[in-house]
Amino acid sequence: MTQDNLKDRLNRFQSSIAPKPKKPVKKGPPERYLRLAKAMGGELVNRPAGSYVLVKRLYPLHYRHGNRLLRDMMKQEQMPVSAFTLQAEGGTLDLGALLFVDIETTGLGGSGAVAFLIGFGSVVAEGFEVRQYLIPDYSDECAMLEDILAEFAAFSTPVSYNGAAFDLPLIRDRMIINRVARDLQYERHVDLLHATRRLFKRRLKDCTLGSVERNLFEMERTDDIPGYLVPSVYFDWLSEEQLDLMDGVLEHNRLDIVSLLFLAVHIARVGESEGEVLDQVDDLHSLSRVYGRRKETGLVSNVYKRIDELNTTGLADDILLYHSLNFKRQKDLNRAVPIWKKLSTQDSREGYWANIEMAKYYEHTEKDPRRALACAVRAEQISPYGESQQRRLANRLKRLRAKIVVK
Repeated sequence: MTQDNLKDRLNRFQSSIAPKPKKPVKKGPPERYLRLAKAMGGELVNRPAGSYVLVKRLYPLHYRHGNRLLRDMMKQEQMPVSAFTLQAEGGTLDLGALLFVDIETTGLGGSGAVAFLIGFGSVVAEGFEVRQYLIPDYSDECAMLEDILAEFAAFSTPVSYNGAAFDLPLIRDRMIINRVARDLQYERHVDLLHATRRLFKRRLKDCTLGSVERNLFEMERTDDIPGYLVPSVYFDWLSEEQLDLMDGVLEHNRLDIVSLLFLAVHIARVGESEGEVLDQVDDLHSLSRVYGRRKETGLVSNVYKRIDELNTTGLADDILLYHSLNFKRQKDLNRAVPIWKKLSTQDSREGYWANIEMAKYYEHTEKDPRRALACAVRAEQISPYGESQQRRLANRLKRLRAKIVVK
């Protein structure tokens, strides 16, 4: 084979081999990502898995949240754990170790719901810092989730509002779906919704965070975006790149997080002072019920003294009945009996139980079955209960009538 023939054959082979691929040109983030970061006053963070916008906001010590000053809140460096739990627990929480968490999502749950905005707040030397992670698109979720792991790693106690049922499970599920992590690591989770309901639901009825702000801190938000409209604002960005209301979504999220700090400190002070900071009878009664569940009868009595000091128009019948039973547990019948006598004239649930207690008192303490029977008969006449309770009352009536016949 001649050299020319060999060259021809090599050229034919070369033409059938694909050309060597060129190195891909590294592209920067999409222009709309940069526009989003600039409009939100944040930084566009680029990671191998995607990009997200990081927005930081510092609330200085002189910041006022309704009728409360941040500087005053920061003085509460330690908070009793028992202020946030149903059962009495020892120990304290370090304010500086708390991570306040709130999320904004594309829906209310399910595998399709995505937390497009995750906000964190923590105490710093200069005040209170809020850090918000915003994804420009669904494809960037993994990058954001990878980086927020560092937030949970840096703090031992996340604090949320209904986060036990919604926020933290959704974050965990999205991490599992994106193969970022199997769980979130922290020592304790404080869900302020439960403590708020225990202390303030009797008075507030509505325990949404907005209601708490208005009634506890005298704070009214102006131009706030309602929570139910938040997903639509994000969808407008995804579909049409509209940014008119997106800053309002971030502000809504920021105020939620700041309110968590103020609410946590307020609840801590209620527990620490054993109710001395409360000035509403309903709230004090709710606190006394917490102590009652813990069987701390002495504290229940102390709270009742505070209620008595504030009472100017007369206490509700259920409050009187509850505390009369606590006096009974303390064997203080001199204070319990007058309350039972007062309530026994009412045709109500409280009147029923007051007559039952009077029947017990006359039968076992005064040894007067006739007066005990009269009270039991009165209870039978006004009973609001069904067959089970009526059967127990019938046994009491039968026993008292037998005692009278024997006597």
